[in-house]
Amino acid sequence: MQAGSPEKLRRDALGILAAAIAAQLAVSTAQQGLPALGPILASTFNLSTAGVGQLLGTISLGTAAAVVFWGNLADRIDDRIVAVIGLVGTASCFAAAAFFKTSSIAHFFIIFAGLMMAAPTVAMTKGLARNFVHLGNIGFALSTRQAAVPVGGVIGGIFLTGIAVAHGLSWALYALAGLILIGAMFIIFAPVGIPEPPRKAAENLPPVDWRRLSPILVAAAFFCLTQLGIVALLTLYLSSSRGWSPTHAGQLYALMMAFVIPLRIRLGVVSDRYPTKRVKFQILIALLGAGLLISCAVLEHYAIVVPLLFLAGISAMGWNGLLFTTAVVSVPAERVGFTQGVLHSFIFAAGGMSPIIMSRIVQSFSWQAAWSVMALCSIMAAASLHRFELASPQLKETV
Repeated sequence: MQAGSPEKLRRDALGILAAAIAAQLAVSTAQQGLPALGPILASTFNLSTAGVGQLLGTISLGTAAAVVFWGNLADRIDDRIVAVIGLVGTASCFAAAAFFKTSSIAHFFIIFAGLMMAAPTVAMTKGLARNFVHLGNIGFALSTRQAAVPVGGVIGGIFLTGIAVAHGLSWALYALAGLILIGAMFIIFAPVGIPEPPRKAAENLPPVDWRRLSPILVAAAFFCLTQLGIVALLTLYLSSSRGWSPTHAGQLYALMMAFVIPLRIRLGVVSDRYPTKRVKFQILIALLGAGLLISCAVLEHYAIVVPLLFLAGISAMGWNGLLFTTAVVSVPAERVGFTQGVLHSFIFAAGGMSPIIMSRIVQSFSWQAAWSVMALCSIMAAASLHRFELASPQLKETV
């Protein structure tokens, strides 16, 4: 079999996808697992609901501050090196936080981890795009990689919560650091796949049509305001307003994430079959989430709000892979890393602000007010996507 045969290209692409999934799983266990530890973080660090929201939000804001740098670096050096640096740095931060336990130094390292954990996400997006767009499965690849995000939530909701309840927060952070190092090993031993074309000088890189792409950035921010509002506060809501134990709240959180996994993969497969419908799928997801959240606000005093919020959380996480695919196929191949960095900066900035804003709305007003604001954010995401759809009626895969 020749090195460039279709069979070898597909096998290498799947190997790269496996490595990207492992890296995303490792990082997402931190990003999605820490919110599952909300009640434990509150008791360990003596934080209020707003204090937990601020801690979780600051982590994402740190990621937003660094993600453009990582994306730009991935366009200039081997993107696998960028991913490994980010994973090792993230693991080191969580290990240091576990070592210093409840001191303010632990806070610092948890927050600093946010600066490092953006690297593997943006770096591996470029590698996946390079290897899968030629196979016609870019939507499947990116959505499957993003399906690792809720898997991280499952691990956080069940295993990290179980470790923290039984042995304390420090041991949960040590376990998290170990998982992230395993993700780095997957990247190191992944196949090379299609080599990158010769890199161009910065002044010779093709331009990105930011005016056309701006509605995607805005939609991503609004989506994240809704998604992270639900994800970051769900366990706190269940424990403070519904009287659930941290273990049971973490289990429902994990179950919600488990339902998101097949949803993301299936949406990716369908979007490859109907590539011009990707934006419409995202609009439908946004409107469905808005409807469920409005129902939560109206029915807050009834027990049915828990299953409604459960469904809203699933819906709020369905857009991710579709939007990444839409952004990747809308820019030149040489600018995928930088573009993904900018996109992720909007995502992580909004994701960082969301728990801070939503927790303060809860503390100052009510949970009903928070559900209503999240619903409005979903509607705004749908409106921004509709604007992008009008400007780009026939999206072509240009990577």
